[in-house]
Amino acid sequence: MKLGENTMELRNLITFCKITHLKSYSKAAKELGYAQSTITTQIQLLEQELNIKLFERIGRSIKLTSKGLIFLKYAQNIVNLAHEAKEAINDTDIPTGTLRIGTVESLCTMKLPELLRNYHKKYPDVEIIIKLGICSDLRDMLKNNIVDLIFILDDPVMDSDLISCMSYNEPMAVLASPLNKLAYKNNLTIEDIKDEPLILTESGCSYRNAFEKIFHESGLSPHLSLEVGNVEAIKNFTMSNLGITLLPVMTVKKELAKKNLILLDLEGCEFNMMTQMLYHKNKWITAAMKTFIQMASTMPVTPTS
Repeated sequence: MKLGENTMELRNLITFCKITHLKSYSKAAKELGYAQSTITTQIQLLEQELNIKLFERIGRSIKLTSKGLIFLKYAQNIVNLAHEAKEAINDTDIPTGTLRIGTVESLCTMKLPELLRNYHKKYPDVEIIIKLGICSDLRDMLKNNIVDLIFILDDPVMDSDLISCMSYNEPMAVLASPLNKLAYKNNLTIEDIKDEPLILTESGCSYRNAFEKIFHESGLSPHLSLEVGNVEAIKNFTMSNLGITLLPVMTVKKELAKKNLILLDLEGCEFNMMTQMLYHKNKWITAAMKTFIQMASTMPVTPTS
């Protein structure tokens, strides 16, 4: 193939990613400043070049085809790398541009607000994009250059591709309502809670995995009652005595202080959870990344709120 022949245009890839994100041709056209006929042509050119159908229409909605879903990862990578290359050659000591951070819900609600408030106050020209997910998905995002940094709560990450720039232990708590029959009992074991209904975060969550592993290592099966992807909902269900749960202590300080939740005296359960900030070893460290890492490294381990 001759140089320049059938070469994908970056703007077409940007349009493809934007349509995928907004799930609408018209919204993508408006946001990108194009006529809708222009972005329709751009997608048609991409489809001709790839010899595949990227989108399928179902009624008024559009969704990616199976091939389109595969292509999306590569398109996002190319767009992100182009953006990163531009930032790298224009990088100055003054943080500007976009900073993409992947994080888990508990850290997003408890530790990021104050950090972001201070960062925006000092560096107002940096646009920050937050992506939420479970730890395994966030690590994949980092490796695929979908995010610049990840801020996670997980076992110590031992991955030669990822560099940890901050880590510290995050205490965990097995919790129950004051009305629960086990609330004020001492020296509980995993055997004592084997039949208790469990209210846990979604499958794949690092501390849920750690909790379930303790049951399995004792030859027991955890009694999952509710799976909830929201920490506030988990706290409310637990306070209503629908079961017991495991959460980071940082998320329940107020409830423990008011005795709306009780810390169970559970022996033999070690949760080696660490709050960690990581980036890819091949990542160009922009001024925005560098200053964010520096600020995050100096914030209090315990949130002030």
